[in-house]
Amino acid sequence: MKTRPYFLLFLLFVAPLTFLSSCNKIKELTAVPVTMNLPRQHFTYSPTLLKSNEVILYAAKITINLDSLLSANGLSSSTIPTATFTNIAVTMERPADSTFHWLSSMRATVADNQAFNPEYTVGSVINTNPLAKTVIVTLNDVNIRPYLSQTGFYLRIYAVLNGPLPALTVGMFLDGTILLTIQPV
Repeated sequence: MKTRPYFLLFLLFVAPLTFLSSCNKIKELTAVPVTMNLPRQHFTYSPTLLKSNEVILYAAKITINLDSLLSANGLSSSTIPTATFTNIAVTMERPADSTFHWLSSMRATVADNQAFNPEYTVGSVINTNPLAKTVIVTLNDVNIRPYLSQTGFYLRIYAVLNGPLPALTVGMFLDGTILLTIQPV
């Protein structure tokens, strides 16, 4: 007789918890990691007469078509619980023989709005090689999913300069890679 109330308590509390935790395990097992290279972003920078600690080298909306990404992976509906950068690199393009000798440091931030309010730092780098044509950002482990909408996110690159630029306008390009975790619904 005493076992019946315990059995009922088990059915009411423990069984649903076991079922719910197994659903989470199933979701984790069916999650698909997708690596996505961002489209190469070409940009130019012209120095201003005003000198401050940091200047904005680049700021733009990075467009991502999440619907196409899901379709390419055979998914009609899903959620994206995590999205993290795996690579951000800035490369000198013009003048062709120029390097980053004028760059002291750089940092990258993301936001979900054009005003970058609030913005979150996803990585930074100190330029230790003045002969480098490419600077690779050391990334923080930041989930950018909260800043990712159906159409993309906003990215900004700040820099601290340590000398004059090699030309009145320098051309650069930005490359990046994002790792998305996709869970079918």
